[in-house]
Amino acid sequence: MKSKKRLLGAVTAGAFMLTIGFFGTAYAEHGGEASMDMHHMHILMNHGLEMVAEGSNLVMLAKMNMTAALDPMTLEHGQNMIKNGREVIEHVLKGPEMQAMHKAGHGDDPLMKYTHELGNAELAVVDLLENMNMEGPMTDDMMTMHHMHIMINHALEMATQGSNMVMLGQMGMSDVDKYSIEHGKMMLSNASSVLKEVMTGKAMMDMHAKGVTGGNAMMADTHKIGNAAKTVIDLLDKMASAEPMKMKM
Repeated sequence: MKSKKRLLGAVTAGAFMLTIGFFGTAYAEHGGEASMDMHHMHILMNHGLEMVAEGSNLVMLAKMNMTAALDPMTLEHGQNMIKNGREVIEHVLKGPEMQAMHKAGHGDDPLMKYTHELGNAELAVVDLLENMNMEGPMTDDMMTMHHMHIMINHALEMATQGSNMVMLGQMGMSDVDKYSIEHGKMMLSNASSVLKEVMTGKAMMDMHAKGVTGGNAMMADTHKIGNAAKTVIDLLDKMASAEPMKMKM
């Protein structure tokens, strides 16, 4: 009986070691375990940016002064979401997990350089949304621009969610990977289209024609936010076009 148990234990241990070796090989073939860690970092940073975008929308909604009973709570919750979203991105870029990866020698990995580039681009958007000029009475022009900002934030959320779906599919762990990648890329493409329409479409051209241009503080912020959002979306699209990291299950 004891010999059978020893044999079973040896077989189990051997199978376990083979499994570890199998996945270790899969990781090594596609950039090592560090690649998976960084994809999780990208997903976390994207989540942080989504929190900021949604928080920004709540802040703008409160600034429209349409519901006196709810505006203070809406404003406070929006500001907290912006703060917490920033903290997520900053933790990923500077926290102990990132420090451990640099200590392990991954600081010069191309994917690591991309991770910091994306994180810094997302933080640039956070800075602009957090410090957007909202002073003065809520005029029709300001209301129009706030709606533009909400659309820009929507484009960012489409892009981050699409990027996450592409990365999930590229991990090669499910039968729906192909659909996940296709749908994610569609969301990224649509995000670019939405942003382009906001920044160069008829509504923007009409605003410029009536004199609301770069001399207007909020319009200046709108263009800065739009340009920063484009940088992020372009970087996310770059990741979506990268070589898939397939983990054969």
